[in-house]
Amino acid sequence: MKQVMPKTFRRAALVAAALALSTAPAGAIKLENYQKYRLDSRNVQATFKSLIEVRIEGVLMGLIIANRAVVAAGARSLFCPPANLQMRGPDALRLLDTELTAGTGADGKPYSGDTNIEDVMLKVAQKQWPCTR
Repeated sequence: MKQVMPKTFRRAALVAAALALSTAPAGAIKLENYQKYRLDSRNVQATFKSLIEVRIEGVLMGLIIANRAVVAAGARSLFCPPANLQMRGPDALRLLDTELTAGTGADGKPYSGDTNIEDVMLKVAQKQWPCTR
């Protein structure tokens, strides 16, 4: 007996496969790719927008974990988030988008397309939770 996949499931599987094949698994997200995805996600009403939210939340949480490890090793903290920080994907995206709209790169110019989102998120964390020294 031949099983037939529902049309929506096939579409979701194709989109997921395309996303998996088009990005490096552990690579950095370039700003130009992020902006393309954000434009595309406005047309997609399914859950695909949450994929980038999960990724950006993961980047932020990775930065927080790495920051804790740096402090535990005796080095200076890069930023000082509250101990009970509860930051979810949509909140992290808002912070990122605000920085991309109003912020600038290290050279004082708007972020270039080849900027890593991870670098921008570090700057976001430093602005959002500065350390008092």
